[in-house]
Amino acid sequence: MLEAIDISHTFYAGTPFHRQVLSGIQFELAPGEVVLLTGPSGSGKTTLARILAGLVKPTQGTIRFNGVDLDAIDGRPLPVKDRIVLASQYPERQFFANTVWDELSWGLRVGLGLARAEIANRLTLIAQDLDFPLGELARRSPRSLSSGQQRKAALASLLALEPQVLILDEPLAGLNAKEGQRLVSLLNNWRNHSRAMLVIAHELELFLAWVDKVAVMDRGQVVFHGSSDELCQSTDPTVRDAASLPVMVEFSFFLKQRGFSAGPITSDGPLVLRQLQEALTNKKGKSVYVKK
Repeated sequence: MLEAIDISHTFYAGTPFHRQVLSGIQFELAPGEVVLLTGPSGSGKTTLARILAGLVKPTQGTIRFNGVDLDAIDGRPLPVKDRIVLASQYPERQFFANTVWDELSWGLRVGLGLARAEIANRLTLIAQDLDFPLGELARRSPRSLSSGQQRKAALASLLALEPQVLILDEPLAGLNAKEGQRLVSLLNNWRNHSRAMLVIAHELELFLAWVDKVAVMDRGQVVFHGSSDELCQSTDPTVRDAASLPVMVEFSFFLKQRGFSAGPITSDGPLVLRQLQEALTNKKGKSVYVKK
């Protein structure tokens, strides 16, 4: 269990340039749980992710991992780097090795000190899971790969560490629609009963159907934390505006709010189309008027 307890954070605290970016955050990520974290730019999502990963110490509050404070034991950081992993928005920009193999194996060799056979086994399995042709690309420079291959390589280097918690900050940034859909499918397949995953993203239509929960941030606070269905059904305008729900969801919401559909409010395209057909054949003679 990864917990954020009353987390607040201020940039440049104690200076005339101070700016509070998080305020009273309460958040939990349970083992095996996949949570989508969304919200407008500047709402504090990346800052919270860095704090959860132990990379930034919050101005106030506590981060606990499996019941133990993440910050320190006798003033020293806890050894959790191999259990909580953060993939930044463009992880491929951090490539430093000359070959793909050296890049992917560095954390296993230097960070964990694994034997060559174990390293090869882990990377082979991860490459298969990600549909990444490691055998063909092992001796190439990671900077020479396509954007999709670079993203897979960066992700493989992290997954090979076998983290208990994987935090992904905008994993679809810079990818085209096909690459993005493929990566989402791979992430869905990677989950299992013990791994937890926090995904920061705005492309809700690709995640709502399979994540366990959705957290919505706005102005440094978590304004919603619940299931995808609960988010779609929410009538709170602050939550709906901050979440930027998919068009299909908002159209389904419109039909129900105007009395043209009994619901449910959903992101399921075929179901929304059936709701529209029902609205157009409404025997009560109501007209569907969409404000331009």
